[in-house]
Amino acid sequence: MNERRRPNLPPSSAPGRRRRGGRARRRPGGRSRLLWPGLAAGAVLVLAGGLALKGVTEPAGRPADAAGASPATETGGTEEARKDAPEPEKTEDGKRGAEKKKKKKKKEEDKEAGAGEKPDPDSIPSSGPGTFATADGGGDRVGGSGRTLTYVVQVEDGLGIPAREVATEVERVLADERGWTADGKVGFRRVSGGASDFRVRLATAGTVDDICGQYGLDTGGEVNCNVGQDVMVNLKRWLLATQYYADDVTSYRALIINHEVGHFLGHGHEGCPGAGRPAPVMMQQIKGLHGCRTNVWPYDADGRPITGPAVG
Repeated sequence: MNERRRPNLPPSSAPGRRRRGGRARRRPGGRSRLLWPGLAAGAVLVLAGGLALKGVTEPAGRPADAAGASPATETGGTEEARKDAPEPEKTEDGKRGAEKKKKKKKKEEDKEAGAGEKPDPDSIPSSGPGTFATADGGGDRVGGSGRTLTYVVQVEDGLGIPAREVATEVERVLADERGWTADGKVGFRRVSGGASDFRVRLATAGTVDDICGQYGLDTGGEVNCNVGQDVMVNLKRWLLATQYYADDVTSYRALIINHEVGHFLGHGHEGCPGAGRPAPVMMQQIKGLHGCRTNVWPYDADGRPITGPAVG
């Protein structure tokens, strides 16, 4: 008999052939459920490998949730956080160190301004020839948009103090934002020759007495004055200051210039406005503070005038 032979089919596709455990049930989409356990195991391995790799490349000491931070956050955000963070409280040693730095800086500023170690009062000449040397050069205009007042700086001959050195300090005082230019109207410019609106003159006590006395003022060999176009600065005060500024000669020099230039600008004497408040620059602080605090500027840092009751 000729038997009809069945076609040779792969075992997996033979009709009626059952897999071990019965026919496989298929999910929608045609995939066998038996394939999923293998895929799940592979996914676990891939995920574990990724985590391991991430752990290797992550910078040491950085939290995992910060791994994706952008450079802007890392450089800008953390910097801002450092700026906003409160400064640690200084220890006693830290405070003493800061105080030493402050004193050192002050000494350097005094040295630059020509206010180094105080001379022996007996070594300061009480009189001079009454002739003056004018600081050469000139300065830039400083101050408001109103009238510009020109001035020269002069030093009496024989004092051994360079006029240019004094001029530098006077310029610094008149250019300060707390000075008379804070009103936005008056301006100053130093010149070295020709006509000028006023003169700042550093002189011995005897010469100051002579020049101020010509206008009926008695400076008694001790104080400064403004007469006519002359701002007369007593050498003794310039070098020694007063009891209230004994440790801050540079500041007292600013008070001299601001007070006497204030007179030239038309300001009269003022009194203490109240205990604990800053003394007006037009107050005669050499005669006492009367409860006020020392102050050498006509305006404060916010541009507000520091004034007191008028004194006749």
